[in-house]
Amino acid sequence: MDDSKLLQLGLRAARSIVDEKPFVTDLAEGLRGVVGADCVCIDVCRGWPEQTPVVTLAGEPGDLTASETDDWMQLSAVDDPYIMNLVATRDPLPYRVSDLTTLSRFRRTSVYREIYAGFEMRYLVAMAPRITDHDMVIVGLTRRLHDFSDVEARALHPLRHLLSAAFDYQQLVSKIRAELRTVPVDVDPRRLTLTQREDQVLALVAAGHTNDQVARRLGVSPRTVRKHLEAVFPKVGVSNRVAAVAWWLRQN
Repeated sequence: MDDSKLLQLGLRAARSIVDEKPFVTDLAEGLRGVVGADCVCIDVCRGWPEQTPVVTLAGEPGDLTASETDDWMQLSAVDDPYIMNLVATRDPLPYRVSDLTTLSRFRRTSVYREIYAGFEMRYLVAMAPRITDHDMVIVGLTRRLHDFSDVEARALHPLRHLLSAAFDYQQLVSKIRAELRTVPVDVDPRRLTLTQREDQVLALVAAGHTNDQVARRLGVSPRTVRKHLEAVFPKVGVSNRVAAVAWWLRQN
């Protein structure tokens, strides 16, 4: 497996996530080729656990019927070692089934007997690039003949981190866009006069820097950065950091 190709694949997917473009099919096909899997399954669920995920498959067995997909998801929720561990611990890292249980025990589960065995998929590794109270994205890779190696499992860690960061960034951008739509346009111009340092602080915050990073860039303490932000809020007629960033982006 070529680690550089795996990261390139992750970078392309991350860029698509940030740009709110389709990424699932290309990622699934790419993982199948780069990692070497007989099947790659990506589940995207908005509003779990109430909503049914959108399932994308690359490789064998190909597209499943809606009924087969529903059966798979229902069995996975109560019988799949990775899903059960993910829901119980919220640990999104890559794990093989063999990391969580013995293969003999896994092959006695309903999800194996009724789904995986039918397609002769004996080995599984999965990861969750995103899991929140509302959204979940799971990437699973399966093989017929041999388990995934320690090296292959470890190589998925930076890929998962990259995709997770892209989802977090995209969510932040969405929040800022929502704030931009709600920032009042009739604020008294006298309230919008920022000092040079306040403008510097807000510009760095808008670029994604934390208070500690802003403090290091400007040679001041994090407490001073917080004081500058607190002074900015009433001037621009907002009550929080995200709204202040939205206002600054709108002005600039």
